[in-house]
Amino acid sequence: MKTEKVNGHRIKCYDNGGKSCDRYTVVYLDEPYQYCSGDTGYCCLGMSEHPSHPQGFGQHCSCQVGKHLGKRILFKDLPPDCQDLVYGETALI
Repeated sequence: MKTEKVNGHRIKCYDNGGKSCDRYTVVYLDEPYQYCSGDTGYCCLGMSEHPSHPQGFGQHCSCQVGKHLGKRILFKDLPPDCQDLVYGETALI
């Protein structure tokens, strides 16, 4: 699966199948950085299905790309509320 672009930013999307409250992860690939360990990290957005709901979850964090994030999915397969949050966030980057 190729890297996708949203608002000109390269991303990868993941779904962990509901194993945690941050079921969906969108990784922003534009500016990788190095952890002290030498591993490559990326800015990302972890979300529940309804991240803007009072009982939802949506948080910026950092991550390493890998299968621990879940199954790779296409941006169009993210729930609509997650897509909306990503569209709003990429406008700020």
